[in-house]
Amino acid sequence: MSKYQYEDAVKQLQESGSIGLADLKRLPHIDLVELLEEIKVWCLYANGKADKLPKESKKKKKKKKE
Repeated sequence: MSKYQYEDAVKQLQESGSIGLADLKRLPHIDLVELLEEIKVWCLYANGKADKLPKESKKKKKKKKE
């Protein structure tokens, strides 16, 4: 079984509009914290539109640039 990561969770949210607790439990802690922060911002500023949720982790983008 492959790892469940930030990108997988975002894809699931965009497709179904929801994510289960079991899936949140499978996320690594760092990805979980980042996803929950992104969901807060997404709900507040993007009115919950699924296409506005960032598809890629911001922390992983920073690592790629370095």
